[in-house]
Amino acid sequence: MAFTFSIPDYVVFISTVVASFLIGVFFGFWEKRNKHDTPDDYFLAGRRTKTIPVTISFVVTFQSSIMVLAFPAEGYVYGMIYLFMALSGGIAYVFSAYFVVPVFHPLKLTSIYQYLNLRFGDNVLRYVCMVIGVVYYLFYMGTVTYGTSVALEVVMGIPYYATIIGYVVITTIYTSIGGIKAVIWTDVFQFCIMTTGFIAIVAKGTIDAGGPGAVVRTNRFDVNEFRLDPRIRYTFWNLSIGSIIFWLYYSYSQAAMQRVFSVPTVKAARNLYLICNPLYNMIVIMAVLEGGVIFAYYLAKGCDIYAGGIIDNVNAIVPFTIMELFNNHPGLPGLFIAALSSAAFSTLSSCLCSLSAITYEDVIKVRNPNIEPAYATKLSKIVTLVFGAVAMGISFLISILPGSIQAISQSIFACMDGPMCMIFILAPMYRRATTKGLLIGAASGMVVVMWLNMGKLFSGLPPDPTKPAGPTHNCDIYRNINVTSSVAAQMYSNSTNAVYYLVNTTTATAITTTVVPEKTVLQEIYSVSYCWFSMTGFIISMIVGMIASRLTEPPKHIDSRCLFSFQKHIREELFGQKKSDSDSASGEHEEEMKFIQKPGVH
Repeated sequence: MAFTFSIPDYVVFISTVVASFLIGVFFGFWEKRNKHDTPDDYFLAGRRTKTIPVTISFVVTFQSSIMVLAFPAEGYVYGMIYLFMALSGGIAYVFSAYFVVPVFHPLKLTSIYQYLNLRFGDNVLRYVCMVIGVVYYLFYMGTVTYGTSVALEVVMGIPYYATIIGYVVITTIYTSIGGIKAVIWTDVFQFCIMTTGFIAIVAKGTIDAGGPGAVVRTNRFDVNEFRLDPRIRYTFWNLSIGSIIFWLYYSYSQAAMQRVFSVPTVKAARNLYLICNPLYNMIVIMAVLEGGVIFAYYLAKGCDIYAGGIIDNVNAIVPFTIMELFNNHPGLPGLFIAALSSAAFSTLSSCLCSLSAITYEDVIKVRNPNIEPAYATKLSKIVTLVFGAVAMGISFLISILPGSIQAISQSIFACMDGPMCMIFILAPMYRRATTKGLLIGAASGMVVVMWLNMGKLFSGLPPDPTKPAGPTHNCDIYRNINVTSSVAAQMYSNSTNAVYYLVNTTTATAITTTVVPEKTVLQEIYSVSYCWFSMTGFIISMIVGMIASRLTEPPKHIDSRCLFSFQKHIREELFGQKKSDSDSASGEHEEEMKFIQKPGVH
């Protein structure tokens, strides 16, 4: 029994790559022909883009190979409880629509970090956050690129290092040429490819598994986990509440805000988030459901490919399934690789464009405010190429780290996203916030979460328990299939193995139990689910940041445009309710919403 990547598969895959490249190059030359060669055009498309394509681009930006590979893998191993992640994403996007957009969009920024200069009157916090943001994006790009390389090595036999080089080079070239407009329209094309791939896998897998009834009857659809124990990997609480900050940072990120700044009005920017909310959650649901469908498919065949040892790499579950599921349908395996490639291209291009915008606005323009626009655009394209090279190096670094792609990415990102969210929430909503106070708070949160990360990764904790494994009595039909290369297997070998396995053989059912030694106090702390890391960093940063701000000198002058006002941004702008005369007499500063302190305290 052999699974092969046919000529039609190569045609579909290569066509997608070429189309993405040509779309990017076309818009680059189109903008140049129309003399749209200013940094405002290159980074923000002249602030005149339409809501729908920008919304689709926003969705695709964070729909990376992490989602295409790791979300189904989580659904396969840990069950459909991961669907609750969609709730936290929805909460974060609604918050952004009504509390973030009204403050940031009217400021007409290019870089999100410009706001910190306007708010506090200095560049200290701006540069610190900029460095953190750059590191965040570089590691995110590395994770995405490596995730793609794993799939291509499994399915096509292409060495992971060749994929990393190829993908980064292609994306860097078309992003540097076309800027944000190229990124947006390639995202629209890539969204269609990705969505088609998800639908095809779920539909075909459901049919072959015996229909929807057979799929939902598996134990993967048991989502009754409402315990409050923070050590459980996935519960309703840590996915729907604990992960809000993880998603909220995406809303505050440069890639997201760059799209917010590219639309002409506050209303259009708000609609971007509101339309994105159900659209993105639909993709999350399909990705996790795909994992449940795959488990049901192999349950019907009598072989849990992961528990049976057919797959040593959890992130190879989806690629292996695609090759079997569509083995007799030439072109469809190529569609999956095209979908995966589209996810990687979209995320890489968005991050590269964002990094270039940050470098131009927060470094180059600050040092040379009178730089000639055409020259600035050319310089920004060179910066994009440089960041592409750095991202390639980070990808190779990510390839030697232990753990599943999703767990590693969220753990590393959690060191940064919680404290960064604190800064961008307290700055507009807490008038008494200071540069020193926010820096001290952010540093405290990052140190604590980094300690938790390192403890979780290197303290010798046993793997998190998974759902009971499926039958393996019929796995002999796969024994002679080369499903993973030795490199891929070594990188993520058994990274999420369960403590308890249910092994079904042809003659008997046996339970193999791994005896777990009693944990120390520190190990109990390190056992906290990684889903709580972002929220932990946020809460610690906020508490310390508030206290430190009270103990340090506040800015002498505060630009009221940088503060959130419930009266202005919600009652007046959103609901059209004008302020009464009695409210006017209380003073303008009392209109500002104080989530933390009483009105009038400076």
